Amino acid sequence: MKFFKPMSPKEKTNWNKSAVLGFYTYMGLLFVNYMSSLILGRDLFSSAFTFFTGLVITFGYEAYLNVKKG
Repeated sequence: MKFFKPMSPKEKTNWNKSAVLGFYTYMGLLFVNYMSSLILGRDLFSSAFTFFTGLVITFGYEAYLNVKKG
C-alpha cells in the first residue's frame, strides 16, 4: 500500500532545487540574525519566523517549479 505516488524525475529535480534554495534561505537568515545579535545585542528574527520562512520558501518554490513545468 502506497501513501504517495512516486515522484517523476522532473519533480525530483525540482525538489532538489528548492531544497538548496531553502538551505541558503536558512543560512542567510541565520547570518543576518547572528550579525544583529552581535551588533545590536538582540535577535532580529524569532526562531519560529526563521523556521517557517525556510519551509515556506522551500515548498513554495517547489510548487512553483512543478506548476511552471505544465
